[in-house]
Amino acid sequence: MKNKIRCVIIDDERHAILLLTTYISSIPNLELVKTFNNPLEALSGISAEDEIDIIFLDIEMPYLTGLELALELKPKVRSIIFTSAFDRSLEAFEVRATHYLLKPIKLAKFTQIVVGVMENELSAKNLPGKNIKFYKTGEKGKLTRLKKQDILYFEGAKNYVTMVTSKTEQLVYLTLKDVEKIFSKDLFYRVHRSHIINARKIQKIVGNTINLGQGHQVQMGETYKKGLIKFLEEKTLLTGRI
Repeated sequence: MKNKIRCVIIDDERHAILLLTTYISSIPNLELVKTFNNPLEALSGISAEDEIDIIFLDIEMPYLTGLELALELKPKVRSIIFTSAFDRSLEAFEVRATHYLLKPIKLAKFTQIVVGVMENELSAKNLPGKNIKFYKTGEKGKLTRLKKQDILYFEGAKNYVTMVTSKTEQLVYLTLKDVEKIFSKDLFYRVHRSHIINARKIQKIVGNTINLGQGHQVQMGETYKKGLIKFLEEKTLLTGRI
């Protein structure tokens, strides 16, 4: 498998970052993309467009705990591995962390956990055709390749839909019903009678306005909230505070 697994470290202790950096460098195909020792900087410094596979996230940090930070980061990354000097594995489980490492982290345990996560990620990345599809634009005999992860949303337009990415807009010879069927298992949700969004691209939601980044916003209709709200609830950190 040729794919690299892209990872990020977030920890307010410099020595912890250095240790994890050393461990990461010892594992083939594991690529360290960024490190942060300030959770607020990580909050603004990581986006879905970074295509991060794994975040090593410390729990005990000033300003914003790892558990709180996970609320914002979970939709933007594939896996989170919490790290902590205290056993808070139950809380990590509640926010659906992939795994939990107790400090001081030993290389053997790190390798065991990370290799397992990497195998799952690499298998997903290398499934034949998993993230590739072709679409017709209505121009006779022409097919264009697309990657599902590049799509922000679809907008209905009679017998066509407009497929919007961060860089392009294309008329595609599909209906919204076709899109729902094709992408039903890929975290695409119909949020309005004329819009289907890629939930992995959600940056924030204010009221019924969904911000997908790159200046793109979509309105959420009351009739279509149920599926997306269920997805968001599964990704939402509950702190017990109002």
